[in-house]
Amino acid sequence: MTKKSRNRSLLSLALMASLLAACGSEQQPSEPPPVEETAFGDMAGAVDKARAVEGQVQDHKQAIDRALEQNENPTAE
Repeated sequence: MTKKSRNRSLLSLALMASLLAACGSEQQPSEPPPVEETAFGDMAGAVDKARAVEGQVQDHKQAIDRALEQNENPTAE
């Protein structure tokens, strides 16, 4: 066996071994934990709180806009 054919054989053997190793096992991935139980739980709650506050701010802005419009045009409704 020449050195070139031996290298090809080793290369093909290594390729086959890596392909077989890449096939994976029968283990099913576990479900990720809820966000509240991770390090990002506080941040997720902060985003929800910010969305709620944003809704309140927008409602207040619309009320002020209506009041200003009524003061500028008392005949308009």
